Amino acid sequence: MSISSVRSMLALLIAAALALPASGASLDISLKHGSAHEQDLKKQLERLTAAHDLSTWIQTDKIVVDEKTIPHSHPVLTLHTRHYNDDGALVSTFIHEQMHWWLSRHRSQTRLALREIRQRYPVLAVGYPDGADSLASSQEHLLVIYLELDGVERVLGKAERERLLAYWSNDHYKKLYEIVARDREPIGAIVRKHQLMP
Repeated sequence: MSISSVRSMLALLIAAALALPASGASLDISLKHGSAHEQDLKKQLERLTAAHDLSTWIQTDKIVVDEKTIPHSHPVLTLHTRHYNDDGALVSTFIHEQMHWWLSRHRSQTRLALREIRQRYPVLAVGYPDGADSLASSQEHLLVIYLELDGVERVLGKAERERLLAYWSNDHYKKLYEIVARDREPIGAIVRKHQLMP
């Protein structure tokens, strides 16, 4: 076999490897307490990331499962065990927290998008269960929720997006999910204008 043939074959193998969906094995998942529920959620997340190509949305591979906390993105993406029996809700939560990382890695574009969000939505719900902790966080969450729901639709389909939208609208960030449902097109236009689609 010639050197050029070996190089061509190697290039094809590398390209094929890069095209493979992200798998659960590529995530560094640690357990806060090591409980049975945390172990189950880790297996569930590994199964879901092996079954679905979530590579577009994975911005950090460091994940902590902590059954005693609320999911959050920083400083380490942390998931709870609440959705161990609902694959769609876990995928949705996982994408949601990853999109916080996405926006933090695209600060200048996010800043410009948030300027438009603030002009369009100068007043939003603040505080559980309708909004986030502050007005600025509620405004940023309009972008995060849009990206989350878009990701859910692209990964799991429109029916699952609609199911989860109805679920989250009655769970937390209730008014923010309602706004994203109502204003999907204008919020999407802001996201696309500032090149914030993953």
